Amino acid sequence: MRRDFRAAPSWQEPEKREAIEVQLRLITPMFGGGYKSREVDPFMPIRPAAIRGHLRFWWRATAGAQYASAAELYKAETAIWGGAALKEQAAYGRVAIEVFVERQGTPAPYADIAPKATPKEGPLHGYFLFPFQAQQDGTPAAVGRKDAVFRLRLLLDSTLTEVQKTEIRNALKAWIAFGGVGARTRRGCGALKVVGNNATEWLPPETPQKMGEWLRGLLPKQTATQPIALPTLAGVRCGIARGGHDATSVWRELGRFWARFRKGHFKEPYQPMKGAKWGDYRQVLCRLNAQQPPLQLAKPFLGLPIIYQRIKDAKNLCFVGSIEPVDSGRMASPVILKPVALSGGQIVGLIAVLPAQPPRHIQIKQEGKEQARQYAVRFPEKDPVLKELEARGVAAAVMRASELHFGGQWTRIL
Repeated sequence: MRRDFRAAPSWQEPEKREAIEVQLRLITPMFGGGYKSREVDPFMPIRPAAIRGHLRFWWRATAGAQYASAAELYKAETAIWGGAALKEQAAYGRVAIEVFVERQGTPAPYADIAPKATPKEGPLHGYFLFPFQAQQDGTPAAVGRKDAVFRLRLLLDSTLTEVQKTEIRNALKAWIAFGGVGARTRRGCGALKVVGNNATEWLPPETPQKMGEWLRGLLPKQTATQPIALPTLAGVRCGIARGGHDATSVWRELGRFWARFRKGHFKEPYQPMKGAKWGDYRQVLCRLNAQQPPLQLAKPFLGLPIIYQRIKDAKNLCFVGSIEPVDSGRMASPVILKPVALSGGQIVGLIAVLPAQPPRHIQIKQEGKEQARQYAVRFPEKDPVLKELEARGVAAAVMRASELHFGGQWTRIL
C-alpha cells in the first residue's frame, strides 16, 4: 500500500527543565577518577557518572535519616536518581548531569604534591597520599591534576516536587563541603570551591555558629524514630580548625594531625619516628595466636583494609600482614579530613566523623601463612591512647584529639 506523506508529524517543544548551575575549582589536586585505577582521564577528568554517584551518597547522608526502612529509602532514592525497574515505579533518573570543563588544569605528579617526610614534621599531607606512590610491583607513582575549573549543571525533571528539589540542593551543598572529585576525597584530595557570583549560595558561612546552623539546615525536618543504620549527617560529629586562604597549608596540618592520631602521641609531643602507642599492634596482633576472640582492636573502626608492611632494616617485627572486613575487601573510613572553602573566602580544616556500621568480623592474613583467619572484633574497652584522651569510641577519640592538637584554633560545630 502506498503511504500518504501529506500529514507531517506534529512538533513538540522540548520540555523546559529547571537548571542548577555552579562553577567549581579544585583547591587540592585530584587523583584517580578515570577508567583506569589511580589515573585521571586525560579527555574527561571530571565525569558526570562519578558526580552522580557522589550526589546519590550525599542525598542519602542528608535525606536518609527520615526513613525507617531500606525499602522506603530505596523507593525515595530511585524516584530522584533512578535505579532498577520496579512494578509501581519508573526506573529512570529525574536529574540530568552535565559537566563542562573550562580549564583542564595542570598535571600534579605524586612527587611534587607529597612532601618528603622528615624526622621532625613527619609525612604531613603525604600521609593521605600513600596509595598514589610507586608500588613494589613496579607500578609508577600516580599523576594527579590540579587547578582544574569546571561548570556543573543539574537539569531537574518537571515531575520532581519542591521537597525533592530541596533535597537535591542539600545533597549538592553537602558534596561540595564534605566530598570532592576523584579518589581519597575523605582525606582531602579533589576538594572543591565554588567560584562565581553565586558562591555564597552553596558554601558554608564563615562563623562556626552559623556553620553549625547551615549544616543542620541540610537535614530533614523530621527524622525516623529508628532510622536506618547508614552514614548520615544527622549523627555527625564535626569541628573546624581555623586556617587562612591557602588550602595546601590547611591540608598539610590536617595530615600532621592524622599521622599523630594514628601514632597515638597526645600525652607527650608528637614524635614521628617513635612507635605507635595504640594497643593494636603489640598487645593484640603480636600475640595473635594466643588471643581469645573477640579481638579488641581500635584501628579497624577507622576504616579497612589495614596493611602492616615489612619495613626494610626494621628489627623486632612481630606482625606483618593485612586486616580486611569479612564481607568485603574494604570498609570506608567514617572520618573525613579535608580543607573546606567558606563563603567569605577563608579555608578551614574540617574534621568530621560520620555514624557508620562498625565492623563485626575481620579476616587477618599474616605473611608466611597461606590461609587468612577470621575473628570477631570489638572496640577496646581499655587502650593506652583512649585512656590518655579520656574517650570511649571512635568519634569521641577523634574529637578529643582534635581539641588537643589544634588548641585554641579548634571549634566544635556539631
